[in-house]
Amino acid sequence: MDSQEIHECIAEFGKIRQNAGRDEAALMEVALFVEDLFGIVLSDDEICEENLGAHNLTEKFVMKKLDPEGICAEFVE
Repeated sequence: MDSQEIHECIAEFGKIRQNAGRDEAALMEVALFVEDLFGIVLSDDEICEENLGAHNLTEKFVMKKLDPEGICAEFVE
């Protein structure tokens, strides 16, 4: 999955789900979405507002997890 596809998937998710903010249940929902769609296993420490609390943060987090060298970072606003 390339960075544009990641962006589109998270944008589509954003249409049906508001930003999670500090809501623990909402953060868990975003975490499950990320794990299921992108095949990423998240640690308890990664399921937090800083990584998943807003759609742009989720996109940056997923890009970092899938592309640790930052090759696709230019696509994230």
